Amino acid sequence: MVVFNLGYTAPINRAGQEPTLTLAQVWAGLQRKVRHAQEFVPVIVECGVLSEEKDPSKDDVVVVTRTVRFKPGAGPGGQVKEVCKHYAPCRVDFYQQDGTTISNFVASGPSGEPEDLHMTYMFEWRHPDVEAGSEEAKKMEEAHRKTAKMAVESSIETIRRLVKEGKLE
Repeated sequence: MVVFNLGYTAPINRAGQEPTLTLAQVWAGLQRKVRHAQEFVPVIVECGVLSEEKDPSKDDVVVVTRTVRFKPGAGPGGQVKEVCKHYAPCRVDFYQQDGTTISNFVASGPSGEPEDLHMTYMFEWRHPDVEAGSEEAKKMEEAHRKTAKMAVESSIETIRRLVKEGKLE
């Protein structure tokens, strides 16, 4: 079995990109991403919310259970059930049935200025049928690194587009 723990971070507000996104807008985008994942991650083609509730042990945590379907050859394949926990205003954790965990973070950058925001996605991908150190594992790790970058960049682009379109405040 092999487990890949990978992350990718990107600045949210790069020079020349308009509009400048606020933490509130990015948080609204991440909340929308939980319910409409296909708008944010190109390898997801369908998303359906099964339930939404407050975490019984933490009143300020919203728990959404959903299903997502990936494009053929992408993700774990087929339809996957995920439990998504929202930790306002900066983190969403996604738990898949096979033990895979994905966390989306929004954090302040080094300047401390409100517009100096960064998005980080952390992935713990589990592959029980792949041997650690094998050629297959090396290829998968490289593919996962590309997927991590794509997921962060496409999420930022989508949030910015939705703000421009007036769909996020």
